[in-house]
Parts: sequence; C-alpha cells; structure tokens
Amino acid sequence: MAVLAFLLVFLALLVFYLFRTSRPHRGTRRVRVVPPIRVVLENMEAATYRCKDLFDLSATGFVLQLMLWVLYTRIGKTLLVPILTKASGLDLITHLYIPEEPTYLPDVTRPSQDNSESNRNILRPLIDSRIPAAEAFRFNTIADYIQAFRSGTCSPTDVAERALRFIEQANSATPPLKGIVDSDASVVLAMAKASTERWRQGKPISFLDGVPVAVKGEFRVEPYALRGGSVFIPEVSKGVEEEGGSVEKLKKAGAIVLGVANMHEFGTGTLGSNPNKDHLHARNPYNPGHFAGGSSSGSAVCVAAGLCPLALGSDGGGSIRIPAGVCGVVGLKPTNKSLDDFGTLPVAYTVSAHGPLGASVLDCAIALDLLSNGMMGSLKGLGEAKLSGRRVGVYWKYFEHADSEVVMACKVALEQLKSLGVEVKEIVIPELEETRVAHFVTIAVEMGSALLADVDQHFDEMNLETQLLLAFSYNASGVEYINAQKQRTRALEIVKRLFEEVDIIVTPATAIPAPAIIPAAVSKGISDATASGQLMRFAFLANFTGIPGLVLPVGYTKSGLPISVQLMGRWHEEHVLLQAGWALENCGVFPCKKPQVSFDLLHTV
Repeated sequence: MAVLAFLLVFLALLVFYLFRTSRPHRGTRRVRVVPPIRVVLENMEAATYRCKDLFDLSATGFVLQLMLWVLYTRIGKTLLVPILTKASGLDLITHLYIPEEPTYLPDVTRPSQDNSESNRNILRPLIDSRIPAAEAFRFNTIADYIQAFRSGTCSPTDVAERALRFIEQANSATPPLKGIVDSDASVVLAMAKASTERWRQGKPISFLDGVPVAVKGEFRVEPYALRGGSVFIPEVSKGVEEEGGSVEKLKKAGAIVLGVANMHEFGTGTLGSNPNKDHLHARNPYNPGHFAGGSSSGSAVCVAAGLCPLALGSDGGGSIRIPAGVCGVVGLKPTNKSLDDFGTLPVAYTVSAHGPLGASVLDCAIALDLLSNGMMGSLKGLGEAKLSGRRVGVYWKYFEHADSEVVMACKVALEQLKSLGVEVKEIVIPELEETRVAHFVTIAVEMGSALLADVDQHFDEMNLETQLLLAFSYNASGVEYINAQKQRTRALEIVKRLFEEVDIIVTPATAIPAPAIIPAAVSKGISDATASGQLMRFAFLANFTGIPGLVLPVGYTKSGLPISVQLMGRWHEEHVLLQAGWALENCGVFPCKKPQVSFDLLHTV
C-alpha cells in the first residue's frame, strides 16, 4: 500500500512538473527595470560598489570529471547549471529590462595619422641610450639585443642557437617550463642566419631584426599547426589558412620566431592550466610550483625566463595582462580591433585584442609601433621623467578589493606617480558587477559559437575546464546575450564620462599573485572559480569597452612572486599609458628580481 501511495504521489508530481505553465506572467520572473544610463551618470558618486567574489569551488581530477558528467545530463542542465550560475552571480542580467540599445562592437574612430617615422625618431635615442645595469639583475631588452648585434659581441645566429638549447633544457627539467611547445630548429636557424647576414652588412631592416620572439598558439605561424592549445586541429582554424597580420609583420621586420608559445586551451581560463599531453602547464619562472596565468601563459613565461624580450599574446578577458602581471613582465592590451586580426583564431571577437608582452615598457612601445604600422598616437613624451598635467583616477573600493600585499605594492606605485607630477583623483565606476557578468556571458557565448563544430567532433579530447565553460555557454539564452550587449552600451557611457575627468585609471593588475599548482591539477587540470575571479577582477572592463590597458611589475610578495599595477586609458591612447609606464618603470623605485628559472641569451657561451 505504501509503495502504491508513493507511486501515485510521484506520478502526480511528474504530471505537475511536465504540464505546469511556464508562461512569463504575473510577475513570476521578477524582472527589474533599470533606470536609463543618463540617470546613473547624473549621480555616479551614489553608486554602490559591487564586484562579486565567485563561489568557493575548486575541482580537479575525479571530482571535476564527475561534476562535468552531471552538468551534461538533463537533470544537471535543469538543476545544477542554474545553481552554479546563481552562485557565481551570472544570473544578474537574466531578469533585467535595460532601456538602452545593444552595442556589439565599440565604435571608436581609429587615428588616421601615420606616426611611424616620428615614433622611430623618438624610439631610436631611447634604444641607443640603454646602458649596462648597475643592479644585480635586469631582463635583456630589445635595446640590449640591438647593441650586442651592433658591437659584434654576439650575432642573431648565436642567440638562436642558445635559445633552442635553452628551450630544450627548460622543457626537459622537472617540472618542465613549457613556455614554447612547438619549435623547428631548421626554420629558426634559417631566420637567424638571414638576419646575421643583414647585420654583417650593416643593413638591419628594423629594430626587431634578429631579436627572438615567441607567438601564442592562437596565431597561425608557419610551419606549425594552429591548435589553440588543444591536441587536435580545431575546425575553427580552418578559416585561418594563411599566416598574416601581426605574425607576418614580425617576420618581415626580421624577428626570429622561436616557435609556438603555450596557452590555456582556446583561452577558456585565466590560470594557464593546460594538462593535455602536447602542452602541459606553463610554469611561472619566479616559482615553477605556481601557475603562469592565462591564457597567454607561454608568452609571459618566455619573456620572464629570458628566452626572448618580446612575445605576442591575445586578450579577451585579461589574457595578456594577467600572465604578464603574475610573471613580472610588461603586457599591453591595445584598443580592441586596432591591430590586424588576420591569422588568429576568432574565438572571442567582440571582446578580444592581441598585443605584445615585453621585458620592458620600451619593448612594448617598439612592438606596438611596428604592429600598428605607426597608426598609434605619437610617442612624444616617451622617455620623459615627469608626468605633469596627467590626471589619474582611482576607485578606492575597487582598488583595495585585492590581497593586502598586492594593495600595498600598488599604493606605492600610485605614490610614485604622484611624485612624478600626476594629479590623483578619486572616482566611482558604477555597475562593475553588471559589466563583469555581461562580459562573462559575452565571451562564453562567443567561444561556444566559435567551437560549435569542435564540440561536435572533438568534445572528449578537450580539457575538462574547456568543457565546463561550454556548459555555461550553451545554457545562456538569447535574451541574456542581448542584455549583455545593452550593458556594454551603459559601460561605454560610464567609461566615456570617466575619461572626461581623468586620463588614466589605475588598478592592480590582478587581485592575487600567481596561484600554486596543486599536484592533482597536473594530469587532469583544475577549475578554480575563486582564483579565476580574483585574477580577472581588474581585467574585464578594458575588454568589454575596448579601452587599452598596460600592466607592469611594481613589487614582489614576501614569497618572491611578482605584483603588478594596471594603467587603463582612452581608446587609441596607448601612447599615454606607455609614457606613464616608462616613467614609472624607470623611476628607480622598483628593482627587478631574478626569476628562479632564468636564461641569458646574450652573455652565455
């Protein structure tokens, strides 16, 4: 009798669930109508600070596999995905009415003036004035390579041979460094020999002639396979048949491309975790027991380890600035769409930009001038010690939402900016939480769309963390994506208003230093929502609105891990950030510490 009663109750509940109405009516969806953005802008100071810490969930190994299995079941999609979505605050824009129209790409006018000749005249004396360092350690920069080639103390061929030897040595270590994951010695040496001959004749073709560079696995680089950090040739790469854009410019400038730099698979995370057999985790040179940040992990590792003074990365959610920040090098995310995207995987097209990671601010300036064909702003003022007249904005509640050591080091940098002549003004950035969520929805949906064919054919070959992101991607609705783009319209108006008051917005680069690699993450990878959110906390605004961001090191934790600060500026005003970054870097307050894993291509026999 009890069994029959149970069955009747179960059937009644099942019928109720299957046939209950889901029509949106009678206020059951709790839709909140937000005021027009003009109302918010009229009273920005009254905005409440919100930038949520993600739920405390770190899963790896069997637990991560089990969680993914459940997520992709019908009950998981119905129950677990909404629970995780709500726990991380990602449902914030689900039940909103936003009165603004959607913006899919920020409409910012690109400068039409060619500054290439004037910028080279500004860069040349800065390169020539580079003198041997008095301090115990500093990274070899592009200027150091140029001076070595000019003096004949070493040649591009010497540099290439040493780099190839060090790459093999680093990748054979325990644990392996894995900055470079694919390199062809014959191709590298051929480029080096051609450059050596040009230097012998006294006819280098650019500042980068003979300089070693690394290129993230998201770019087509001949003769290597374009895999985006995966173990297979993705379908999304089929539309990227030719090398072009920035990689082509680097090669035409005579740079020696050492090979393909490691990356977080398809750029789906910020740790730099990639456990698949063809990549493995890129290790932080300052402590190989820690992650290098992602997704341009290998690019940052190569620069920090001294394998090259310049690398190419891409940034859809901090993927240049996060690894640069936690590896103690300089990283620049230019204005979105300001550089030629041809030859890159189109996985996050409305929020992504590619740009340089360098051993110094000057290295990033040299690279950006080349990659933009001189169409960036004039570098006039680069190399000047004072920044008088510049206005810097700080939103203190946002700035201080970070680890105490990070906040302390970045406050020192801010005080140094004051001493260089800048005016520091307190600002408020409304709707940070809404913008964070809108950015996540946008990048997740765009990645899901780009990888649709690969999910169909290669899903089981993907890393577990990639599979996890896609679970959220395919659960997002069209309404949520449109609302996210409406929020972009609001974020753009907020940023425009802020830059009427200040020239630069300053934040830490990341809220925490590089996270440790736990043993269980080595073979299966890891999904750490808390750490990922802390690493991305100060990154999403630049991606979603398209403004440029520059990060540079300003200190170290007690355990020796790098801490970096971020400068964000107006669209196409990378030159303003580079000027401020150069002055801060060269003020003599922030000495560079030698990483645990470090190679010297110029002074090693």
